[in-house]
Amino acid sequence: MKSKIENIDDLRSEILRLKLQRFHHEALIEQHVHRLKDKFRIPSILLNKVNTWFGDNARGVDKSSNDWVTNAFRIGLPVALNKLVFGKSGFIMKSLVTLLSQKAATSFNKDSITSWIDTASSWIRGAAKSRRSRSANSDDYGIPPDSETY
Repeated sequence: MKSKIENIDDLRSEILRLKLQRFHHEALIEQHVHRLKDKFRIPSILLNKVNTWFGDNARGVDKSSNDWVTNAFRIGLPVALNKLVFGKSGFIMKSLVTLLSQKAATSFNKDSITSWIDTASSWIRGAAKSRRSRSANSDDYGIPPDSETY
């Protein structure tokens, strides 16, 4: 930077110098941004490819269908399987179980759980109703009504 601006020509030259300095700094920052983008471009492409292969969009699952039951199964199912079933397994097996169980957990939602409960309750009601109808129609071998004493 110049020490003093004494006339209009010095002012114009200082403005021009500052504009050139600004363009130079912008070009340096732009180069740094392009380097960072190039550095993370390959991992980003790979991550997007894996997401399209294994993601919910590949199976046509809508993101809005994830409710609290789905989220609970996505967390609880891998933990339960890794602790109870695959407790002494290695890291690779536990990772595969976690990946597969999280993908399987997306099929559980409030509607599916409610339909299973409704099916089970109707089956239990049907079994109880048939048991009651069998007991009502059964023959009574107790005292016949004609044998009453007066």
